[in-house]
Amino acid sequence: MDRPKQQKKRRDTKLETIYSRGLITRKIVLPINTIGKNIREVIEQNIQNTFEGKCIAEGYIKPESSKIISYSSGVVDRGNYVSFEIVFECDVCFPVEGMLIQCVAKNITKAGIRAESINEFPSPIIVFIAKDHHYNVANFADIKEGDKITARVIGQRFELNDKYISIIGELVKEKDPQKFKQPSKPRLVIEDE
Repeated sequence: MDRPKQQKKRRDTKLETIYSRGLITRKIVLPINTIGKNIREVIEQNIQNTFEGKCIAEGYIKPESSKIISYSSGVVDRGNYVSFEIVFECDVCFPVEGMLIQCVAKNITKAGIRAESINEFPSPIIVFIAKDHHYNVANFADIKEGDKITARVIGQRFELNDKYISIIGELVKEKDPQKFKQPSKPRLVIEDE
């Protein structure tokens, strides 16, 4: 008995934003002379300076997106410092394989295309689309600087404190709505006489 082979369908979903909301727990150490009645503001300022606008283990943290959920009572360390256990919520960019990203082409070279995110400024990602991956794609050469394109993530990398995430991607063809439109079926109409 022959069974037809089931093909894996790739589930491509376009995302409105490349960020997702995340909860992060960290221990921060502050000098004792900075702490007063404004502990919450001092901790918020430390979070903004330490984590926002750069890459941490969880991904790129969007600037001005963090919000403190809770923080512990301070514990005095080595006499001059106070350590806090904090939980804060923020927007995190961590692209995964297969994710579709709307980009704008910034630079086109013989090697390929360098693109950045359309929606975000400053862009937390830089997408590299290699020409070698698209040798049989006809419209690859038609792309100009400033064109809007859709890229699928093949791989990504970043190091701690990087200002952006580097992505290797492939160009995704835009689906032509007329091409995929199913023809309407003829209808049988019964008229009473």
